[in-house]
Amino acid sequence: MIKTEQILSADILNKLLLFSELTVQQAKKIILICKIINYRKNEIIFTEGDQYKGFYILLNGSVKIYKISFEGKESILHLIKPFESFGDVPLFEGGNYPVNAQVISDSELVFIPSKEFIQLIKNNSTICFNMLVGFAKKMRRLTQKVEELSTKEVTNRFARYLLDEIKKNSTENLPEPFVRMTISKKNIASYIGTITDTLSRLLKKLQSEKIIRLSGKSIFILDMNKLKSLAR
Repeated sequence: MIKTEQILSADILNKLLLFSELTVQQAKKIILICKIINYRKNEIIFTEGDQYKGFYILLNGSVKIYKISFEGKESILHLIKPFESFGDVPLFEGGNYPVNAQVISDSELVFIPSKEFIQLIKNNSTICFNMLVGFAKKMRRLTQKVEELSTKEVTNRFARYLLDEIKKNSTENLPEPFVRMTISKKNIASYIGTITDTLSRLLKKLQSEKIIRLSGKSIFILDMNKLKSLAR
């Protein structure tokens, strides 16, 4: 059986904003309490109101964090990509899971149990302090996301989404930077605060303006300068 510490490394933990300030030795202490869990596409990880047990790190695949309104409308708050953490909000403030989490492709996750984790940082004040810096970075990013949803148009938000995905996938220096759509249009549309039909029309518009080129499930960028202008 493969041990968790053979899959995880300090370098992987340091990719997370939450753990970005930890030393190698501090990261190794956290790895010892972790558990690897595999989920199949569309499996629910937790639902809003479930008893809090711990938080997660996505190693492979994709996860959506969402809420359901009283009218039954789904709103995606975040699309988790590899080496991002989620489910950590109730860790210190208590309470149950405040959102829903579902895998949208076969995924491999790291589970960090809350009781063992709290005990670990209680006994290691430097780990706690270094994590506070990581929390601040994460909160800054979430604040930017809220600002974008409230002040920018759909075109701006989608352009920003494309630029973020290009950066995450390290394709920005290619002759035609590209984004591979590994999740459905419906999930992308919900994430940028619109509906699938609007996103489809926007894709056609950007293609007709020769800003992007669609090929299967990939979006190739033909005019990076115009895309960056739209994202402002």
